[in-house]
Amino acid sequence: MGVDVIQLKPHQESFYVIVFEKLAPLSAVVLCEGHSDAEVAKRILQKMESEGVIGGISLKVGFTDVGGRDNVPTMLDAILSLTRSSRRLKDIVVVIDGDEYSVDDRVKSIVDSLTSRGALIEGLQRDDMSNQVYISRVTVDRRSLRLLIAVNGDYSMPYKRRCLEDHCVKLMGRRVVEGVESSKQLVSVEECLDHIEKAGAGRVCEAFHHIYRVFQIMLSETTG
Repeated sequence: MGVDVIQLKPHQESFYVIVFEKLAPLSAVVLCEGHSDAEVAKRILQKMESEGVIGGISLKVGFTDVGGRDNVPTMLDAILSLTRSSRRLKDIVVVIDGDEYSVDDRVKSIVDSLTSRGALIEGLQRDDMSNQVYISRVTVDRRSLRLLIAVNGDYSMPYKRRCLEDHCVKLMGRRVVEGVESSKQLVSVEECLDHIEKAGAGRVCEAFHHIYRVFQIMLSETTG
């Protein structure tokens, strides 16, 4: 029993390995904008499991970083096109920075990009428990999956660009001085991973509420 985290490396591994060895047994795939996002998201899921926030579950979850914001729609489209080889796959999770956009606009950009590539998006709605999580269904070649989108960013702070590190600052209790354009100026991902390791699951889930919530949905309903 447990959550088995599998790292997908589409830029390094062969098509055969991705499709027939790694994608086939997965229940969910988590696409992250960059390497830092993927490492933090994996650590949060592992934290949730190790401290009993989730339990009694047995499934495989693949993580990959797409190498930048502009690559998210392309990689998502590629994963969707391969879903016929994985009948177990039920969820695709996207974790992406808000940058200079609102949550709604960030989500809309992903949805519009998928629609322009021929995907059918239905039932798009904001989650009741986190206003930075959206839920929908996406259909490609008559194969329907749930699409969960989590947008990084602390919109209560005066940053010009919203990113994953906003939540690291919150977890670490760092003071935000006037004039800081991005939380990346205040904290490193290495520091953030260390604090996630040392902090209790409750504090981690509060700071990264959107990632916690999207995993909560994924785990509860993937196994339901």
